Amino acid sequence: MTTQALYLDSHALHCEAELLACFQEGEHWIAVLDKTVFHPQGGGQPGDTGRITTHCGERAQVLHTQKAGDIIQHVISQPLPTGPVTIAMDKEPRNTHSILHSLGHLIGNIGQQNGWQPEKAHHWPNECRVEFSPREHVIELDEHTLLQHLTRLIAANLPMRSHTKSDGTRWVAFGDLMAWPCGGTHVAATGEIPANIRVSTKLKKGKLQVRYQIMDVG
Repeated sequence: MTTQALYLDSHALHCEAELLACFQEGEHWIAVLDKTVFHPQGGGQPGDTGRITTHCGERAQVLHTQKAGDIIQHVISQPLPTGPVTIAMDKEPRNTHSILHSLGHLIGNIGQQNGWQPEKAHHWPNECRVEFSPREHVIELDEHTLLQHLTRLIAANLPMRSHTKSDGTRWVAFGDLMAWPCGGTHVAATGEIPANIRVSTKLKKGKLQVRYQIMDVG
């Protein structure tokens, strides 16, 4: 069984689907659908939330979304009968996740251009960070310099572009910036990122950690 993933289309906020199975796992109920617009937790991005409504009017809240092999599991508030359903994602949290994930890509590119190799990234609200290791020649990056670079990239309104390689890996880039393998969601262009950004930097044992957040979201 494989769940058809529709969540990489940023305009796909709801759809009709077939609820194939609903079962209890510990204290939670799990719904499995033939297709979904909900992004599962992974790649440094939280799982989406929202609602599943049957054609008979029964409704359950989607509390979390996770992946189990090729199946996307929707953790729901109560059991639902199998059959046709309408699913709708919470738009605002998804928008927040897409903004923060996209901003993490921009910070990764800025680091790369200044001699820092991105190693880890985490894009959860209030926990966002990108960690770098130094390459042979590095240029110091402080908060002021990072914000200057970010302001320029946001003002350029660089479009998001993606392609999938023959091995199935999806690569994401903004404008002509370096592409990264990524299965997350993103803004359509960098101009959608709010300008009210706060960043902080920390050097520890030669490695650079950049923490960031947008004060208007998350």
